[in-house]
Amino acid sequence: MVGEGGSTRTPWAVLLVLCSLLALHNAMRIGPVTFIEELRGRYGADYAAAGNVVGAYTLAYGFAQLLAGLLTDRVGSRRLMLVGLGLAAAGSATFAVTDSYSVAVLARLLMGVAGGCLYTPTIAYTFAAFPDALRGRAMGFAETGVGAGQVLALLGLPTLFAAIGLTPAFLTLPVAALGLGLAVALRLPHIPPVPRATRGRIRDLARERDFWLLAVGFAFVGMLAQVAVLSWMPTYLRQIHGFGVVAAGVSTGIVVTGLMLFSPLFGILSDRLTARRPVMLAGCLLALAGFVVLLVTRHPWVAVGAALLVSASMAATIPMQVVFASERFRAVGAGTAIGLVNTGGQIAASLGGPLYGTFLDRGLGFGMVWGVATALGFLRVLAVLGIREPARR
Repeated sequence: MVGEGGSTRTPWAVLLVLCSLLALHNAMRIGPVTFIEELRGRYGADYAAAGNVVGAYTLAYGFAQLLAGLLTDRVGSRRLMLVGLGLAAAGSATFAVTDSYSVAVLARLLMGVAGGCLYTPTIAYTFAAFPDALRGRAMGFAETGVGAGQVLALLGLPTLFAAIGLTPAFLTLPVAALGLGLAVALRLPHIPPVPRATRGRIRDLARERDFWLLAVGFAFVGMLAQVAVLSWMPTYLRQIHGFGVVAAGVSTGIVVTGLMLFSPLFGILSDRLTARRPVMLAGCLLALAGFVVLLVTRHPWVAVGAALLVSASMAATIPMQVVFASERFRAVGAGTAIGLVNTGGQIAASLGGPLYGTFLDRGLGFGMVWGVATALGFLRVLAVLGIREPARR
């Protein structure tokens, strides 16, 4: 294990811990989406309010990523991971046991802060452990943890819910957080941060056209589109096609396997090419195709296939987004660059829950949800076409 820019041979145990941290973050994030109907009953709330519970995580996560990015480049990744795991255990345990809507929202906000302290330091640690030539495949492998967390949440939590109830199912998350705290403390070597004077450079970054295209046109717009599928697909299958909670979870779990399976492939492809942008563009086009099919189809399994296209697109766009940011804006530091760009995407994800929930509450239906996602997907294609490719070292 070495610092940034060096070559290294990273033990598989370390990579497994990194993947597990990303898996926990995404299991916490997506865990409630299959249970929108149950949460509405628990809190006596409408769809928009239930969407706020889901979206509270991503709202706090987005802003926490920015702070975590700055701190990662100053105090190191490992310390922030341990802080994140402690917050994750406290927040997820509170969310699991409370019947209060306001407490649930506060617990989800705390969990979102934990997610920011897990995601950005984990990605920065991955970048520090791998040279530039291997970062695409390293990020692709790490992103399998993101997909694995989603699959476990969408398949495992509904299965546990059917067997032991909602509260015990949700209590598995704080137990996992405590276990991972031990793994980080015992298995992850400390990598010292590389100090950078970022104040002036961040001001310069704000003047960069490519930064705004990436942070707003690509990350913000793209996540606002993707969250339509990521957060609302189980509700769509239950409400429109009559799926039960377990069947909806299994179907959506199949969808997010695209993220888990295709991330390493797109990562390897980006390393073998001389550019990241073609992979990002391919992901944008896959998502746009999936949104169009969702807009026109009336068959549930065709819809699942279309959502799988969106999931595969995330495998091409989410890892490359952070790799691109760290390479294109490396002067501000990997953690800072990742935090700045991802903040826009996570703010969009937090807005997607109440936005699409409001569409449903007002009777506009999923046609409006998929139509807005399609328009946003087209805008993201235009944004990525305007971004310049960074020079590769």
